[in-house]
Amino acid sequence: MRKDLIFLALAAAFAAVAVSCSKEASNDNVVFKATAEPAAENAKVALSGSRLLWQAGDQISVYDASSNAAVYGLASGAGSASATYSHSSGATLASAPYSAVYPAAIRTGASTVSLPEVQHTPDGSLTGLPMYAVSDDMELQFYNLCGVVRFRLSASSAVSVSRIAVGTDRNTNGAATVSGSGSSVSLSTPGGSNVTTLACDVAQSIVSARDFYMYLPAGTYSTFRILMTAADGSLCSKTANSSIVVERGKITTITLSGLTFTAHRFSTSSTESVVFAPGNLQYQASTGTWRFAERQYDYVGSANSNISSSYSGWIDLFGWGTSGWNSGANCYQPWSTSTSTSDYYPGGSYRNNLTGAYANADWGVFNAIRNGGNAAGQWRTPSNDAQGYIFNTRTSSTVNGTANARYVKAEVCGKNGVIVFPDSYTHPAGVTLPASINTSNVSFTTNRYTVADWLQMEAAGAVFLPAAGYRNGTTVNSVGSNGTYWSSSYYDSDDAWDVYFSDSGFNAGYGSSRRYGRSVRLVRD
Repeated sequence: MRKDLIFLALAAAFAAVAVSCSKEASNDNVVFKATAEPAAENAKVALSGSRLLWQAGDQISVYDASSNAAVYGLASGAGSASATYSHSSGATLASAPYSAVYPAAIRTGASTVSLPEVQHTPDGSLTGLPMYAVSDDMELQFYNLCGVVRFRLSASSAVSVSRIAVGTDRNTNGAATVSGSGSSVSLSTPGGSNVTTLACDVAQSIVSARDFYMYLPAGTYSTFRILMTAADGSLCSKTANSSIVVERGKITTITLSGLTFTAHRFSTSSTESVVFAPGNLQYQASTGTWRFAERQYDYVGSANSNISSSYSGWIDLFGWGTSGWNSGANCYQPWSTSTSTSDYYPGGSYRNNLTGAYANADWGVFNAIRNGGNAAGQWRTPSNDAQGYIFNTRTSSTVNGTANARYVKAEVCGKNGVIVFPDSYTHPAGVTLPASINTSNVSFTTNRYTVADWLQMEAAGAVFLPAAGYRNGTTVNSVGSNGTYWSSSYYDSDDAWDVYFSDSGFNAGYGSSRRYGRSVRLVRD
């Protein structure tokens, strides 16, 4: 095993991780004893000096010569440089050669993996760097499949980054085949998209320089666009003026200092305007956690049918006023599923809006949004008047010859929905101009934009509201074909106002039954 570390001008070598194996008497309970070499950085580990520390929750997938697969999880030694992995699930392994993939979540076969479009991190640190091992015995040594880009960011004023998206001229995620073995392991070009997003669980301050890590397949990237989203919904976009080289098992550092973020605004009256949240509101009942979706076009869909007070997945379709604050309504919890409209009356009266004495019934007013500032009172739900002004009245930019371009129906990254243009918008050069602007009775496929197109449109301030469907009790309907977004305003004894759209229509002042679970896109002043 190599003990040396190689350092380049902007790159530091990653050490391989050695996994030695011994077989217990029980034929179906192989125990892997994992050790890690000293290194500067590593995969899903915390760093203590120059040591790599295994972490609770780590899992590896191991295959034998007959393609029998098993998963091994960290059994002991969390937080240490050496640890024991024991059999968690799958087959009893037989004959060599053996191959292994770390983390187990990315494996699709003995020599195939799937790199995610969204990489997760609690705080910007590196997690889950893909590794691969091949051996004729059970002494496995892991080698990195990808290179690492370290974004060293600092801002000119107080701001916290919640996600970083990178668009390139080559695919960076999706299905991929591993070729080679040992230290010559490489990754063939994945068959996914050319935009990868790093999502922080909690936004990280960049008042002083802070590092964020993303892994990408090795290669030379002639195009390299970076879009940084702040916790308050403001944006900063940068494009490299030369090629970026990413080498397998090494770190490429990109330093960006003096960054300024722009809050793209949408007028809600002749004197007021708002900034949209960077994604639909989502909730995890088992932990009581609120967050914004990791990308503007993301939604939960049919999994909302799993809604319950203990569900550990995410939901994003909510009955009206279900912020979790006891408003006097029978149903005020985010997981409420009653199909009786009167259960959603704040204070017991259908006439109450989610304002004034009942402002806490508004999801954004009452709750801390984890990746949206992590404090209550920073966001709110727009009123019906505000939504009507945004979509029907605003004076905004001219786009493709249409003055006051406010919205357009579109398919973005394969998701149907509505694009909303900010008051001041310049459409990116090289991206197809939108057609049928401010037109309700056209289909979503009138405009189609790839994930790379959308990265540029989002950087220019466009907002996308996906057609995420609706929920009736625990039944989810119309996912991908209808979109409905709550306002804070009541309509009558049964309904509250919302924005509604389908493949053939659009209505910014629509009355919908409060008992239905609908999407929420918050705004801030």
